[in-house]
Amino acid sequence: MIKAINKIFISIFLLSFIQLSSAEIDQSKGLFEDKFRQLDESFPSPNLSRPATGEPGPDYWQQRADYKIKIKLDETSRSVSGTETIKYTNNSPLTLNYIWIQLDQNIFKQDSINNLTRPWWGENKSVDFSTLRRQNFMDNFNGGFRDLSFKINNKVAQTFLVGTHIRLNLEKPLKPEESTEINISWSYALVEENAVRARNGYESFADGNDIFLLAQWYPRVTVFSDYEGWHNKEFIGNGEFTLEFGNYEVEITVPSDHVVAATGVLINNNDVLNATQKKRMLKAKKSEKPIFIITPEEALKNELEKNTQTKTWIFKAENVRDFAWASSRKFIWDAAGFRQDSKDNPLVMAMSFYPNEGEPLWSKYSTEAVMHTMKVYSKYSFDYPYPTAQSINGPVGGMEYPMITFNGPRTELEEDGTRTYSRSEKEFLIGVVIHEIGHIYFPMIVNSDERQWTWMDEGLNTFIQYLAEKEWDINYRSDRGEPRWITDFMSSRNQVPIMTNSESLLQFGNNAYAKP
Repeated sequence: MIKAINKIFISIFLLSFIQLSSAEIDQSKGLFEDKFRQLDESFPSPNLSRPATGEPGPDYWQQRADYKIKIKLDETSRSVSGTETIKYTNNSPLTLNYIWIQLDQNIFKQDSINNLTRPWWGENKSVDFSTLRRQNFMDNFNGGFRDLSFKINNKVAQTFLVGTHIRLNLEKPLKPEESTEINISWSYALVEENAVRARNGYESFADGNDIFLLAQWYPRVTVFSDYEGWHNKEFIGNGEFTLEFGNYEVEITVPSDHVVAATGVLINNNDVLNATQKKRMLKAKKSEKPIFIITPEEALKNELEKNTQTKTWIFKAENVRDFAWASSRKFIWDAAGFRQDSKDNPLVMAMSFYPNEGEPLWSKYSTEAVMHTMKVYSKYSFDYPYPTAQSINGPVGGMEYPMITFNGPRTELEEDGTRTYSRSEKEFLIGVVIHEIGHIYFPMIVNSDERQWTWMDEGLNTFIQYLAEKEWDINYRSDRGEPRWITDFMSSRNQVPIMTNSESLLQFGNNAYAKP
């Protein structure tokens, strides 16, 4: 009897120890209910389009959207107006009765979800200066697309507007393998990027000049896929986008003394570049080191001679999912030819555009970092498939689009009028350029859905970014990459699954960038 009691006591003791150990493990690793888990992760449905092997199946398809756009920048009013023609091809096996269009600029409307749900104050009920500045700007700003007009096959389209999307009802259903033509005209006022902290806008300088960065700037066809149908989730801010691939021909009309950088290849060099610039460009194609196309001295002179005439820069881009551009008379321009071991695309023009406010940092490191990124990323993933890769300095801290990136770091102005930079500022620029050029691989080429699965581009990109930083300099002080830097977060309760939608993520940086 005593032995039986002892056995029971020992069993209870061991059971309590196991429970205690389990509780300690739960406490150290986190106990998650996954309230925001999306069912696509838990209940995938393999089919002939997307088989369980993870590769495209025999029935895989994707839509196509080809664009011809004409856009004019009004420097005085800081606004743009444009027209576009979209040839939309239905490669799906389904007949479409309507087409959704993204209107990302509507995020700046007074009644947008982004604006109405943005908190005024922090936890201590105080309002910081940047929040106050943004609110003051938005209170006096008439943002969003204006003068919108839609025609389908030259007939006015019936539309239904929902926030940052608009539905075009088709008079004649679009059958599989058929195409339709959509004509759109529009205009809108640009935001002051430093006030609003957006992915596009203008930056004003004391000399009266501006840098204009145009991204998510035109009505774009929404993705239609086999697994989700129309990807018409509202654009709120954190979640970016996925888009259909296609060819672009874009005519950009700006003041004649502006320099334009854009997705794709400039096809009317003779109309917008002078003989010296064209000669320098030919030299740059053969050079492994950056060559000035426009020197710092020429850019300074250009800033003083404001011209009221206009020029039209024409760019073409093939098989891209988006198009972005930048314009300013302040730009210095350097370029170099990056050669890779690729039969299909052996030469890539690596280029940087930046004002004198970025010197001497930018001319030393920006284009070099662009080429270094392609070298390392191509080694670990795939060859860079496009003809150009560009780094643009402006008010946007860091953002990517096909063949073009916006990167913010600059030098410090000293009391004697010179500009200098620290090791931290140097590494900041190099790191941002690597990260944003890396994003051309993920997601601009891979085309994951950033609005749904942020980690698929940010996580993969951050992983290879760390490798690229260490190959640049083994002593480079990376922000992310070492496993030991994420252990505290991984053992905390303040996290959600990486498959959580971008607008529901807690600790966005750790969950989307570091944890994957």
